[in-house]
Amino acid sequence: MKSRFDPFGSSKVIRTTSPKFSITQAQLNTLLTLLEEGSRGRTDLDFSSGSTKKILLTGFDPFLLDRNINQSNPSGVAALLLDGQVINYNGVSAEINTVMVPVRYEDFDQGIIESLLAPYYALNNVDMVVTVSMGRTEFDLEHFPGKRRSVTAPDNANIVYGGTQTNPVIPKLNGRPLPGNEFVKFSLPVNYMQQAKGPYKVIDNHEVTTLEKTYKASSYGELKNSIAVNGGGGGYLSNEISYRSIRLRDALNSSIPTGHIHTPRIQQFEPETEAKIVKQIKAMLEQSLVAL
Repeated sequence: MKSRFDPFGSSKVIRTTSPKFSITQAQLNTLLTLLEEGSRGRTDLDFSSGSTKKILLTGFDPFLLDRNINQSNPSGVAALLLDGQVINYNGVSAEINTVMVPVRYEDFDQGIIESLLAPYYALNNVDMVVTVSMGRTEFDLEHFPGKRRSVTAPDNANIVYGGTQTNPVIPKLNGRPLPGNEFVKFSLPVNYMQQAKGPYKVIDNHEVTTLEKTYKASSYGELKNSIAVNGGGGGYLSNEISYRSIRLRDALNSSIPTGHIHTPRIQQFEPETEAKIVKQIKAMLEQSLVAL
């Protein structure tokens, strides 16, 4: 497993320390960028095991540590523990590489997800892209992510930029409204992933909310003329990372299976529970190798 370290304390030191040499704001910003990308795993996405398949997986930081220092996030734990692992199933092997994603609206608006994933979709040089975040009581595979933000929850910079259930807002991409349809459809091998054994159900979640109603969409065609309020993953950044990754995949005509796993929710750092969650995520990835 590759090493990671917490960028928050280190970035504060860089921002607030006055060095004994002159440094411009541009140089300071470059240092902060290098710290962010290195600590989150973006600079060491190196598939080097020689495995048959390659899986790229993302996890999220814990939410609002400034309000609850004991908070954790199973998706981030999964990203840390699965990074660099090689899994095997029925003679097929796959190497997993991971990236930790910040819970910040500004990073998403500046295209952090698009810049991360565009090279892989353009070249079709990984075999699956899986985004992961903390969700509800069981595992949910989010079938129809929605485009808009519709929650008033702040991000980890304590910025509220989410719209509401009656006025969902379109996110930005490099200063412009994010393009794309109101809903997109995921392409993970759901039937195989649901066979992963563990203490939690693995649900193929079709539920969405439009301006008209909340319901389980049986097909993508049902959503054609709707305005998204909540995708399967809700109206926050966990839904948005799924939407952005799938929208980009489709825009670049990529064939890489892509989709989102919502993990069971925890209340605080719960190592035994999180170990079970990560083990079942790994089992889902193993089962998926049959279809790749």
